[in-house]
Amino acid sequence: MTASWSRSGAIVTQMETPGELFNAAVGRQLRAEIAAGRSSIAATAREIGVARSVLDNYVTGRRAIPVPVLYRVCRAFDIEPHVVMARAEERLRSDDARQPVSVIPLSRRTDVRGERDDIAEVAFESRLSHDRDTDDLYD
Repeated sequence: MTASWSRSGAIVTQMETPGELFNAAVGRQLRAEIAAGRSSIAATAREIGVARSVLDNYVTGRRAIPVPVLYRVCRAFDIEPHVVMARAEERLRSDDARQPVSVIPLSRRTDVRGERDDIAEVAFESRLSHDRDTDDLYD
């Protein structure tokens, strides 16, 4: 997201507003929460009922994240939205590097399988052959 305006005869572009910077930080934090939950963008998108490309646009900061989507992702990973927002704020401050940052430690979730418990999983049956199915490319 960018803003542009004219100033002293020059056109300024690629300016990110504080809101856009915070939205991008929330997206990065959601991506981190999804990874910490040992899931993927594609699997999470299926679970919360949005297209993978839509969720990918949210977590990469290309689109503003609607509050209902934030709540659905948080519900899927059993985390409170205010915690995600606080972590995103810390992330944004650490990117700024002018202010000291305290990091909220992540508590280990007991319901997450360990590395040795990984099993193959089929989320849904697809009529597409594996090489034409692009969901795996975005994990």
